Amino acid sequence: MTSWHERTIEQRNLLNPAFCAVVLWHIALGYREEALSTESDEDGLPLELSFVATSLVLRGQTRSQLPSTIRTSLIAWLQDNPLERSAIARGVEILRPYVREAIIFGVHHGALITVGPSVAPIDSAKKKMTSYVKHAGPDVQDCARRGQFVGRWLQKNGTSATTLALLGLQP
Repeated sequence: MTSWHERTIEQRNLLNPAFCAVVLWHIALGYREEALSTESDEDGLPLELSFVATSLVLRGQTRSQLPSTIRTSLIAWLQDNPLERSAIARGVEILRPYVREAIIFGVHHGALITVGPSVAPIDSAKKKMTSYVKHAGPDVQDCARRGQFVGRWLQKNGTSATTLALLGLQP
């Protein structure tokens, strides 16, 4: 991991642990909401999907091409957007240390909790998250909104093993 002072301005702004933890909180919230609505027994966002979801949300081009409904399957979306498969896989690799850092930051600051091999949002952080996003710029608001969508979408699209296989990724 590059030390903070050696990071570029872009890395400090887009990939700082606080912002990435906010995005992960929204992803995990969406995942949990969908799991509850389908009466799934999952406790939280599988750890491996936190890397995939973050790659989907933080890359602006990918985020703008996400489907408008969670009823669109991942496989159908990938067929309509074939270049995204490699972009997501590359994003997972690049973002891995930043996502790890964000999880640690989120846990340390009471926004996220790790439950076994998964990440879950802490409900008591909702007021802070809502306030932060409300006063943030449009890009941050879009990342939060689409993060929650991506969490729901990934939960709806099957197991994490299936998602990883569709993207050509290994656990």
